[in-house]
Amino acid sequence: MQSITIKDVAREAGVSTATVSRVLNRNGYVSHEVRQQVLAVVKRLNYQPNALARSLKQERTRTVGMVLPDMTNPYFMAVARTIQRRLLAHGYRLFYMDCDEDAEREREAIRVLQEMRTEAVILAGTGGNADAVARMIEAGRTVVLIDRTIDGIRADAVTDDNAGAADEAAAYLLGKYGPRFGIITGPRSTSTSRERAAGVKRALERAGCPSDPALWYEGDYTRRAGMEAGHYFLGMNEPPLAVFSFNNEMTYGFYLAMKQRGLPLDALEVVSFGELDAAPLFENRLSVIRQHPDQIGEAAADIVVSRLEGGAEGEPVQRVIMPALETASR
Repeated sequence: MQSITIKDVAREAGVSTATVSRVLNRNGYVSHEVRQQVLAVVKRLNYQPNALARSLKQERTRTVGMVLPDMTNPYFMAVARTIQRRLLAHGYRLFYMDCDEDAEREREAIRVLQEMRTEAVILAGTGGNADAVARMIEAGRTVVLIDRTIDGIRADAVTDDNAGAADEAAAYLLGKYGPRFGIITGPRSTSTSRERAAGVKRALERAGCPSDPALWYEGDYTRRAGMEAGHYFLGMNEPPLAVFSFNNEMTYGFYLAMKQRGLPLDALEVVSFGELDAAPLFENRLSVIRQHPDQIGEAAADIVVSRLEGGAEGEPVQRVIMPALETASR
């Protein structure tokens, strides 16, 4: 079936293609009668304007790309939904891609979004593609980092107070159990994991407690890693008295390991950086560091819109740090 073109609409309405364009783009004067006549033909023919062709002509796509490390994580999906809602209100469309915490997939996602001529890219990076991100910035594309920063990259960023919150969580555990608590970190390539680890070490040093390497387990922010960490810690001759998990997905995995070992899920205390949605449904001794996905999404979207609309042109890069709140779920 042949697609309907702007020429077909113009012929049916008895006007020029320029008049149809002015009606559809709300640009330039068209009488009320002619406008209604054109819109009636558009509706009758079910004409769909070619958004790509129009964007090429206007040199604007009004699209924003986003690369997420894990679209199944409720935290990142909450951030994405907020950003999408905020951008739509300003006439921008959002395309997001999942790199599954893989640097090569992330590089490919960045390449695809550039080929799509997105005007901005929002990135929660793996930390492995600083060169590709730098090239985007040098080419004049707006880049906003969320949740994570990238070493050597000067770009707008919206993150949590990772070190401060981790310091408080570790101090809390030290006060109850001394240094005998396990730490499940994220990959060292991510700024969040490094910052949270620095916060824990700061609390240990302040308390005069040496850091025991055996009580640190490097995960990759997945449930599988949380399960593996759980089996590691729970299989020790002297298991830790509590655990601090650096993200919600690894916390979930840790509880799965406890269940697999036949342990009650309130057998030891867990502190999680990020909430566990299902936590109220089972017995546990869980405290969480609450993040702010809605606020992070709003701040990131507002920076993007400000940059693209020219209001922040020439302004220095912005670093927005959200205070994380520690709260007990039980």
